[in-house]
Amino acid sequence: MTVREETLVNESFIIDDQLLVTPEEAARRLSLGRTTIYELMSSGALQSVNIGRCRRVPVSSLSSFVSKLIGDVAVEQRRR
Repeated sequence: MTVREETLVNESFIIDDQLLVTPEEAARRLSLGRTTIYELMSSGALQSVNIGRCRRVPVSSLSSFVSKLIGDVAVEQRRR
């Protein structure tokens, strides 16, 4: 991933000063379903934290997740 691509990914998730979002908000920001977000959290592919009985997703983990996906695509394209 180039520096420009990484900057664009990071900027797209920094909409406000919010550090943690609900799984539903994470799903909305990634254009995924709520169930998919919970599956990603269970598998460890998307980091999350528990605060009491609430599950929250760090905004930084959303951009890390997307960056990893972009990196995986780049590696796959190089193999072809």
